[in-house]
Amino acid sequence: MYYTLPYTIPNFICDNHDTLTAWGCARLLQQAADNHTKLFGIGFQQLQQQHKAWVLCRTYYDVRRLPVDYEEVTVRTWSRGTDGLYAWRDFEMTDKEGTVIVAGTTSWVIIDTNARHVVRLGSIIQGFEHHPDKATSLDRLGRIRFPKGEEGELVVEHQQVKHSMLDHTQHVNNAEYIKWVFDNLPEDMTTEAPFILDVEYLQETRPDESVDIHRLALPDGTLMFKITNNRTTAVVATLKK
Repeated sequence: MYYTLPYTIPNFICDNHDTLTAWGCARLLQQAADNHTKLFGIGFQQLQQQHKAWVLCRTYYDVRRLPVDYEEVTVRTWSRGTDGLYAWRDFEMTDKEGTVIVAGTTSWVIIDTNARHVVRLGSIIQGFEHHPDKATSLDRLGRIRFPKGEEGELVVEHQQVKHSMLDHTQHVNNAEYIKWVFDNLPEDMTTEAPFILDVEYLQETRPDESVDIHRLALPDGTLMFKITNNRTTAVVATLKK
């Protein structure tokens, strides 16, 4: 089963050029995923009653164009199946002409919010219809390796976690990390599409913590980011323009 969400882009998730932000795009895709899973009784709020929650592990966004405020788009999403503990979900955002302007591949797990560990998908997603179609060129998403001890690595921001950054699992929302990435681009780099954003979520960041955003420019122009909290590395990401 595919799920489609027609949507008019509001200006409150747009930037100073009236264009949808990358973090706003991530939140919109997350909303479509939640709407889809709710139809099967396993949406965020429904799982919360069972002390469980969906957690995003990996995202790969091929952003060809970001829509502008008040533009009408359609988000289509579907499950590509499961692999062990991981559930795979793809996305497409199309404009009024039906052109794909954003494509995404993601992987998710379900955690027990009391014990804070991953649980088996098993009967939780029984009956969920899967489709093998791929929105991007990738079947699966490998690990992102942030080089150690590379000359040129910079700590570009130190940020205290605020309550507005948290989601219902009481840790920093996945879109907030994307916001930190785009808030810390080099001065000569714009936020405009096209770009490919690849993010691996490794550990949660809690309300009482702070983060450091590390940035490393590779020779081919790729930017790498590492976001560390008080305990460990929370997120690593690459941005290719």
